[in-house]
Amino acid sequence: MSMTEIEWTDEQGGSHAGPVRTATDQGNVIDCRTCGFLHVIPLPSPETLRRLYEEQFYQEDKSDYLDRAREDEEWLRLMFDLRLNRISRLLGGKDAPSILDIGCGPGDFLAACKDRGWRGAGIEPSPVATAFCQDRGLDVRQGFFGSDTAAELGAFDAIHMSEVLEHIADPTAVLKAAHGILDDGGVLAVSTPNDYNPFQETLVTEKDYREWWVVSDHHLNYFTFASLEALMQSCGFTPVARTTNFPMEMFLLMGQDYTSDPKLGRQLHGWRKSFDLTMAASQSDALEAYYDSLAAAGLGRLTIVFAEKSDPSGGAS
Repeated sequence: MSMTEIEWTDEQGGSHAGPVRTATDQGNVIDCRTCGFLHVIPLPSPETLRRLYEEQFYQEDKSDYLDRAREDEEWLRLMFDLRLNRISRLLGGKDAPSILDIGCGPGDFLAACKDRGWRGAGIEPSPVATAFCQDRGLDVRQGFFGSDTAAELGAFDAIHMSEVLEHIADPTAVLKAAHGILDDGGVLAVSTPNDYNPFQETLVTEKDYREWWVVSDHHLNYFTFASLEALMQSCGFTPVARTTNFPMEMFLLMGQDYTSDPKLGRQLHGWRKSFDLTMAASQSDALEAYYDSLAAAGLGRLTIVFAEKSDPSGGAS
């Protein structure tokens, strides 16, 4: 792994510096001392990202994503119900809270909210995914979330972002915009891939795997639990809980190389769905405790962090 120091200045004049963790054809992933998390340099322009997520992502790069979501509907409902249970507890069991889902994709999280009687709304950059959500009867508008759109959405008791922050050039700006429309004492739930985690690092150093989780054209930022929690705290939130989901890298450590075999990957995904759904049928508390324990050790496929709005100013500028 290269540890060459590198510096780069973004279009707004911001300086980024740190050691290179991974070199790719599209650029380098650095452990940025300025930002406090790993990210790609150079970062793409806003126009490049707009074209990617409005015109290409679901149309070309992830053309089977919406169909796969339908196949996974029961499992996704379970995963999102576990998050909603936690949000509900943190809100003190508030009746019919309002919640915003940023980057809602096919709308499974909002569908789970709707079934609970929660007042859910979403914002999604892809017109394809937005239309898909609207056809499901969900309140979703097409667009990018930021300071210019946040005020139009109103205020919310809770905000949810599922695998969003890794895709955007300025996660700090998005979190601060979210802070501005979250009610005092409100809850923010964020999940991102848990990358450069100990399982992945072991596979690279002991089994000569390439860093397959680095997809620098889509994933601009790479978080651990610690770096995500630190970022949220810098934006005026107090992290209060963390959890995760099934650590798919365990299959790799057992010799099942799904990184080079998509068919095997889909089979193993089915195995983890079976594990979760079977456990949840009668041992949902044990399942939740299992994933909380993994997260406490910094393990699991996703970093899922719950935080409360604490600083009225939105953190440091």
